[in-house]
Amino acid sequence: MTETQLHETKEKILHTARALFASKGYEGASVRQIAAEAGVNIAAVNYHFMSKEKLFLQVIELVFSETSQHIRERRNERPEEKVEDLAVWIFGYFLERSDILRSVFQMLLSEKGWGPESECGDDDEKFGPPGGLALAEAIQHDLAREISEANMFWAVKMIFSNVVHLALMYSNHFCQLPPEEQEFHDRATLEADIRRLARVVLKDL
Repeated sequence: MTETQLHETKEKILHTARALFASKGYEGASVRQIAAEAGVNIAAVNYHFMSKEKLFLQVIELVFSETSQHIRERRNERPEEKVEDLAVWIFGYFLERSDILRSVFQMLLSEKGWGPESECGDDDEKFGPPGGLALAEAIQHDLAREISEANMFWAVKMIFSNVVHLALMYSNHFCQLPPEEQEFHDRATLEADIRRLARVVLKDL
């Protein structure tokens, strides 16, 4: 088997595992099922990933890396963009990929396969959550002054976690909102909330 074929097989296994872990959870997706749906044998899965746990961690890293890359690309394309605009864009990014967002949370909440020693994301982007460094750069640009690392971690954490929380909640409505409350939950209002949050965080810095 050529290097190209080996790479293609590994990618096929990885993306198949991503879909199965998302839909069935860590426990529900077996190596046998992953291999069958990827069209390979179990030996190929073990060759490329050694164990189900290592395959799981590479799936998580893939999702984190993709998110980080997209946020980095946005930042590079719009270096003058304000923090609140970037935060709103990130919110839209997660809403458009709500199935992936929910699946990541399902995988992260699995009882097995995810440990405190696990690391995710590219080395160049390791500042808090995926895309955290790009968000930190936007904060630094908006304030145009020195900010301590502790304060920057706090700011990135507050903005990113709230954006992800809103995207997760509003991509998965489980009940019908009463008419009198709907105006507080539409897309424009949620984006205004995110802008307000970003301004509050920057003001506190």
